[in-house]
Amino acid sequence: MKWLVCFDIKDDKKRRVIAAMLEEYGIRVQRSVFEIEISRSSLKKLTEKIEKDIDRFEDSVRFYPMDSDDIKRSIVMGFGCEPFEGRDVYFF
Repeated sequence: MKWLVCFDIKDDKKRRVIAAMLEEYGIRVQRSVFEIEISRSSLKKLTEKIEKDIDRFEDSVRFYPMDSDDIKRSIVMGFGCEPFEGRDVYFF
């Protein structure tokens, strides 16, 4: 399944660790936003690892599921990495 993952992590070292974890599954589309593709079992393991590494009172990591219709309707503006394949992309 495909997910949009965004995070706000205060500590630089923790932020780099989380980003490295996410890069194993997808692409960075903004500094704190990734598009990843991951199985349900791997997602469970990933979220458990992330939960151990973040400060639950200062940090935030959010996973938003994206189905193929969501991806096709998305709009990308400006520069950045290539989005998931098969998506109609509009640049303004």
